[in-house]
Amino acid sequence: MDDLAEVYPELNVPGSAPNDVYSQVMGSDTHGIVRTLGKRAYPSLVYGPVYKRSQAEKRDFDTRVEMELQKATSAMKIEMTEKMYDAKKEMEAMDKKFLEAKEEVKENNEVMERKLSEAKMDMEEIIADKVKEGIQAYVESLGINIDANIKSEPVK
Repeated sequence: MDDLAEVYPELNVPGSAPNDVYSQVMGSDTHGIVRTLGKRAYPSLVYGPVYKRSQAEKRDFDTRVEMELQKATSAMKIEMTEKMYDAKKEMEAMDKKFLEAKEEVKENNEVMERKLSEAKMDMEEIIADKVKEGIQAYVESLGINIDANIKSEPVK
């Protein structure tokens, strides 16, 4: 025991803790009795209430866990905010492309309507010319001679 006391002087405080030199040599106290202090010396009387230390450790642990949880939650919130910002930008870009495509379709429709209108007018002219030729041929077949110098208005 003296050898242990010389090697580990910090353990040589009698009655200070369950790990003093005496406890190292003789073994720990058992069944709620502290050796060498009599029958009424209980561990909680000598060493203090153990449950308070464990409650303090539990509070410290709970505090650390809560802080880590807050850090993780905060990091997740930041990440989600960044993702939402990116998604919003992507949606704005898609909306812009959609409006551009919609405008292009509108312009294409206008071009198609204009071309159809021009084609319709061309067809009406062709039909009017054919009708004139048909009427002229009919009139000639009847033996009626119409002066070619007379201009008539196109039939619409």
